Amino acid sequence: MQTINTHHRWKHYLLLLAGILCISWSAILVKLAGISGLSSGFYRMFIGTLGVIPFWLYYRKPITDWRGVRVAMLCGTFFAIDIALWNSSIMLSKAAISTLLANLAPVWVGVGAILILKEKPGRIFWTGTAISLLGVSIIIGIDQIASSKLNLGNTLAIIASMFYGAYLLIARKGRVNLDTISFTTISMASSSVVLGLICLFSSTSLWGFSTQTWLSLAALGLVPQLLGWLAINYALGHIKQTVASVSLLSQSVFTALFSVPVLGEYLTVREIGGAAVVLSGIYLVNRKK
Repeated sequence: MQTINTHHRWKHYLLLLAGILCISWSAILVKLAGISGLSSGFYRMFIGTLGVIPFWLYYRKPITDWRGVRVAMLCGTFFAIDIALWNSSIMLSKAAISTLLANLAPVWVGVGAILILKEKPGRIFWTGTAISLLGVSIIIGIDQIASSKLNLGNTLAIIASMFYGAYLLIARKGRVNLDTISFTTISMASSSVVLGLICLFSSTSLWGFSTQTWLSLAALGLVPQLLGWLAINYALGHIKQTVASVSLLSQSVFTALFSVPVLGEYLTVREIGGAAVVLSGIYLVNRKK
């Protein structure tokens, strides 16, 4: 029996790894699409929503938690803003750096819990937060921060991580009885609508793209958004949250590795050092949470 349990546990770890490898291509596929971050964000969510609907129709449970539905829609709105900002940052910065800065979300979840929920974090949280912000300062450059000449791409990625932190915080405290697949489908559909409206009012083009762009957009919606997060969400149900949350940090590392042969993007020594500091800080925050 112990052998069977060990086998299943490793299967869940492999599934988590497969999901992380899928989402690690997110920023790279946005770059390969080569269009506005708003357009690629819309198609990521729209194609992902079309892909998840069959799973929802098959696995869904009767919806009785209508408060949960409203929470899912609100989460979808915050996630849409996160994607719009993050995708835009990718086109202005290195894929690996934008991905790394987006991983600051757990820090903002902790800060939001302090300000809104009046939770009292311990010394580990504050230490992790301070280390993470120090790492961000190293990546951006202390001199640029002092002179207020911040890279727009890095700035958008940091703001995007705040909106994703809000998404996580609302989902954590607002969702009660709504099943996972319904929550995911509703929030993704809401994100698609919000991103579509943003594109409409900003006069962002949603067609007339090259074949390579359409292939990149299809891969963006199906691989990171659909397959990646389905695999991760399933694995999270069978793996300790602390192990999973720390494992998800490896997304930045894989993105950096994949970016070298695909995009020809190399990280500088300063960026690698700052990335290591940021990941150390986020590890402490996740370990505490």
